[in-house]
Amino acid sequence: MLELPDPNILTGKYCIKMYQYNNITIAPPPDIFGKLLEYMVTKNSNKILQLKMTELDVKKLTSTNSDWELNQYTLLSRFKEWERSFRKNKLYPQLDQSVRLNEKLQEILQENLESKWWLEKEARPKVINHKYIVFEKAQQLSSRLNLLLDFVEWALKLNRPVMEEGLVIKEFVEDNIIVDRLNSDLNYRGMGYFTLNDNAKEVLNVYLYDIKWEWVNGDPKQIIKTRLIRSIPNVLIDKSIEAIMEDFIRFSQPLYKPVVYIMHNDLDFPYKETVFPVAEEKLLKEIMV
Repeated sequence: MLELPDPNILTGKYCIKMYQYNNITIAPPPDIFGKLLEYMVTKNSNKILQLKMTELDVKKLTSTNSDWELNQYTLLSRFKEWERSFRKNKLYPQLDQSVRLNEKLQEILQENLESKWWLEKEARPKVINHKYIVFEKAQQLSSRLNLLLDFVEWALKLNRPVMEEGLVIKEFVEDNIIVDRLNSDLNYRGMGYFTLNDNAKEVLNVYLYDIKWEWVNGDPKQIIKTRLIRSIPNVLIDKSIEAIMEDFIRFSQPLYKPVVYIMHNDLDFPYKETVFPVAEEKLLKEIMV
């Protein structure tokens, strides 16, 4: 168990060095986020409401003029929220947020490492006319950049085990969702139907799906849009799901010979926050094969 030192020194660069010193590459002790937050909340209590009402802004958090201590509190609070959700097997939107944070921080780290090397070179004293000359501006910029990189590395180390915990849950859920295609005809797959059982509500949901192209971070990306068509209580189901969907295709929908996917699962995980979004992503992979 990690023992926290005197709260008077548990801020800023010490907090960063503490994690580096302990070389944490797995999830920290269960109460570490809580202990850190307890101290940070006490010191920043007048700013808590404002922070909780705002979205995570990575650009603002990594500004060289940032309040690094307050930024630590902001991220610790978010990590605690994500960890709490994952412990309840609730993945979304928290897992997406954690993955995006990791990607953005990695980009910032790579972009600024080259600048760090250049600034360190410029900040070194130089001999000009037999005198040592120190460029103060370069030293100031180098110092600010070091604070930024320390913060980014600290954030990456704390986010990684939380993100990996969510990814493990996601992999388990994905492995336990079975996808079967009802018809084997080589029909258009960009629009069709799929079923997914909600075990908590004991219903079979039928969805219309539509594959679209959208611009994401400046790049075209295929996404799946879905719409719930009907929910059938299990107590009213008196035939196989395949037979239900065959009747639905023949008599109750307008598409011409649509593709139908039957998705089976025996999971008792939260449907809205975990089962359905993971099923959507798995279906998109299946369609794109």
